[in-house]
Order: sequence, then structure tokens, then C-alpha cells
Amino acid sequence: MNRIVLAGVVVAIISLIIGLLGKILGHTIIFANATWHNFAQTCLLFAIAYGIGKLAVEKEK
Repeated sequence: MNRIVLAGVVVAIISLIIGLLGKILGHTIIFANATWHNFAQTCLLFAIAYGIGKLAVEKEK
């Protein structure tokens, strides 16, 4: 797996855990809990799009 895709997935998992912890504890951690979830979705979307783009370029060669 590409390092950039792996980094995007890891950042998404960490932000999802922070958002869930904030929701369970009833407090916000730096940002609102929904913001952490939205950031996790954005990171996953970036990782998927980058991975698909890399596969498309490799198929053209």
C-alpha cells in the first residue's frame, strides 16, 4: 500500500477515535466531535481518490 494512502487512513482512524472519545465522554477535544468525524471522512475520501488515481496511472503504462 502506498505511504500516502496509508497515512490518510491512519489519520482518519485517529480522528475518528478522538471524535468517538469526545462523544462518549460528553466533552469536546479542541474541536466539536462532529468536526472530527467530518475530518475522518475527508481523509478517507482523499486516500481512496489518491489510490484510485495511482492505479489509473499505472494501468495506462
